[in-house]
Amino acid sequence: MAISGLAAPTQAATLQDENLLLPIPPGFKVGSQGSQGPGTTIMEFVPASESVDAWSQMVTQQIFHGRKDDPPDGLPTLMSSNWKTACPGGAAQRLGAEVENGYPAVVWAFICPRNPQTGKPENMWIKVISGSDSLYSVQFAIRSEFTADAARSALAYLRRVTVCDTRRADRACPKGM
Repeated sequence: MAISGLAAPTQAATLQDENLLLPIPPGFKVGSQGSQGPGTTIMEFVPASESVDAWSQMVTQQIFHGRKDDPPDGLPTLMSSNWKTACPGGAAQRLGAEVENGYPAVVWAFICPRNPQTGKPENMWIKVISGSDSLYSVQFAIRSEFTADAARSALAYLRRVTVCDTRRADRACPKGM
């Protein structure tokens, strides 16, 4: 399983089996990567001049390896139950569900007017895709007020996130990858 930064064609040429296609936003860098316990990998991207401790925007990718055909709503539903406790006045909402390239996917929004830990607003949009091999989660977060423009930008980014499989014609990876 490969993670493809769509801006890196040489990396994309190595796609094999099921893959998360994750576009890296222009001007972003890998802020951290590793595992979150057994079977879960995480990678965080932040603007080049920022860090995972001090960021204005962050893209977080998690892969829950081996969680085959998990319902995509499971993770954001669990997160939403904790969100309102962690952020007084916060809200979580399912924005939609569809099948993308043969995979069930959902998108949720998590709004926090003021994160008690930072004193700043923190808003996040998440796309979860239920793969045949793993469960994939990509979050686009901002530490600024919620605006319609921010929501449009985050949702446009998440529309570009997809999963493909080199083993299946009905879930094929884009040509040239």
